Amino acid sequence: MRALLLAGSESRRMWPLVGTFPKPLLDIGGKPIIQWMIEDMRAAGIRDILVSIGYQGDQIRDFLGRGHSLGVKIDYVVQKTPKSIADSILVAQEELQGEDAFIIANADILGEPMMFRRAQRQFKDLNAEAVISLTLTTTPQFYGIAEIDERARIKRLMEKPHPTEIQSRYAVAGIYVVQPTIFNILETTHDLPTAFQQLIDNKKDVYGSVWERDWVEISYPWDLIRANRFILDKVLTGKGSFIARSADIQQPSRIEGSVHISDGVVVRPHSTIRGPTYIGPNTYIGNNVLVREYTALGSNVLVGFGVEIKESLIYDEAKIGRLCFVGDSIVGRNVDIGAGAQLVNRPVAGETITSVIGGERVTVPRIKYGAVIGDNAILSPNVSVYPGVKIGTNSIVLPGTILSEDVPADTEAKTTHKVAFRQLGPGEEKKT
Repeated sequence: MRALLLAGSESRRMWPLVGTFPKPLLDIGGKPIIQWMIEDMRAAGIRDILVSIGYQGDQIRDFLGRGHSLGVKIDYVVQKTPKSIADSILVAQEELQGEDAFIIANADILGEPMMFRRAQRQFKDLNAEAVISLTLTTTPQFYGIAEIDERARIKRLMEKPHPTEIQSRYAVAGIYVVQPTIFNILETTHDLPTAFQQLIDNKKDVYGSVWERDWVEISYPWDLIRANRFILDKVLTGKGSFIARSADIQQPSRIEGSVHISDGVVVRPHSTIRGPTYIGPNTYIGNNVLVREYTALGSNVLVGFGVEIKESLIYDEAKIGRLCFVGDSIVGRNVDIGAGAQLVNRPVAGETITSVIGGERVTVPRIKYGAVIGDNAILSPNVSVYPGVKIGTNSIVLPGTILSEDVPADTEAKTTHKVAFRQLGPGEEKKT
């Protein structure tokens, strides 16, 4: 069965990470999201893939090519003005109209090959009009939600329901098997959930393919941290380590748990790497560094003396100066973090962590969550960044600044203060 992979969205909720880069090419555990997705599709027997591209689509085309290196055949359709998921499907109508059925998949989900196999099997066995993959979630307010009956037939779809409206915890998991008749409905509704609801209302058989195991949809920056954990567990936990022969692990250093350490990596004495962790090519880790579990460092990253990094993604060419703390954070490409900077990952007094997404302050569904820093930003020495704060691409934060709100792209941020002087009076005790 042929597949349509949707990779054209601008993904504004992922700001500032997508200012210079399309979301499907963001690395997770050493590979772009879209590569993990295609590898799962190939493992499920899907080798003919049509990729719908739009926002920064040339970068996706340049990376994937025709799919030969990934063992699949890839063709492209282009959404000239990215608008909606429905539009990214409609641009493929000419290519897919003659198919008996086809798969639609979002390019921002991570699961397992069996998700595809199960959805295809149910579509065939139930003679369905459509099948939608579903998974249980504890945060239904962030997803499209499906209500199902005892036979897994879908009764109703709701998009990101208000907490008072939640009547189901089955999230739409971003994989669909459909007939070409979906195109006719989308031409009228221009909305995929509405198109499926119309099929349901017209008594067509639309079933849920329930997936009971772990799965990640990457819709918000914090989802990258969960996705990285998912991938590192999948490829490293319980499966041993890979340490390239050219890696230079200088003693006394400690490697604990399963790790992937690439060619040209240098780990200086007295550092500790706790797996599962991924370290990309030619990365330098200075003395007395602690890299904690579920961290991924890209290529040519420089980590200075005494740094601690916890469950974070550090992208290519980033530099982290001595004595920094980076907790549950995402650091973009070519970011320069000065000595002593603190990316704080927990609020005071047990407060919930919030972050501004699309102009609205939302609660982050994590106990610990740090900063998100866009490409080419500079954090000067001794900067402190509160949980949930985002720093735009190419911005500069001056020394000693304490950031409690987002910094736009191409902006300088600083703390303004005034030094006060007082003349000591006659006979006033001088303190030493």
